[in-house]
Amino acid sequence: MSDLIAAFNKYFEIIPANTADLKNQFFHLRYQVYSQELQLPGFESWRYPDGREIDKYDKRSVCCLLRHQPKGFIVGGIRLVFCDPDDPFQPFPIEEHVGHHFDTQLIEPAQLPRRTTVEVTRLVISRQFRNRGREIHYAHGLDDSSFGNKSDKRRQFPHPVLGLLVALVQMSSEYGITHWYAGMEPALNRLLRRFGFNLKPIGPLVDYYGIRRPYLDTVDNVLTRVFQKKRDIWDLVTDRGRIWPVSKEWTAKQLSTNS
Repeated sequence: MSDLIAAFNKYFEIIPANTADLKNQFFHLRYQVYSQELQLPGFESWRYPDGREIDKYDKRSVCCLLRHQPKGFIVGGIRLVFCDPDDPFQPFPIEEHVGHHFDTQLIEPAQLPRRTTVEVTRLVISRQFRNRGREIHYAHGLDDSSFGNKSDKRRQFPHPVLGLLVALVQMSSEYGITHWYAGMEPALNRLLRRFGFNLKPIGPLVDYYGIRRPYLDTVDNVLTRVFQKKRDIWDLVTDRGRIWPVSKEWTAKQLSTNS
């Protein structure tokens, strides 16, 4: 077992939020981070009198929580928004808010496999784990200070966001997902590149709960990049290829190149 996998198994546990209690823990964490700590526009506390941040997309979403095993508390969570099962051409959140800014040379939403596309949203880390440098200013808790030198013993696992990426791949495998949408600050996409998880931009910077850019990529493309550049992380998020093998197209290309 690799050191990374051993560290993950020691410190974290993925928990599908598939009960009312677990979903409420996620909604409350979102409220704490977005409404109380960061006080983001559009997430004002008065909108959520019961202390739960919920929107209309939660009805067609699945989510996972990340639990800190030694202490038992929730570290963070992540949500996947699916297409509307009754009308797949109803827009995803990013299409509804900024779809008119998409580069039509790069994407045509109607041509996407709607039922196997999701939007990755509400990637959030609790305050206890956003505690280096300027991490506290971001719901996802990633900035350059997140990647300290190896002598820094305050964090034994690279970053909790990596645990949420494990959850992302597990959920995507379970539901047969092929494409990931996301709206992110370019800095977050750049930082995710350190894990090999950066996505392709499909439009300009827009105001989408702050200045963000729309992104889209296939799961195969992303995980193949992870395999090529960050093999230890690929081993972790795919359980050494058990839940998501290397894409057949890439393998065939390598065999052809080396023959």
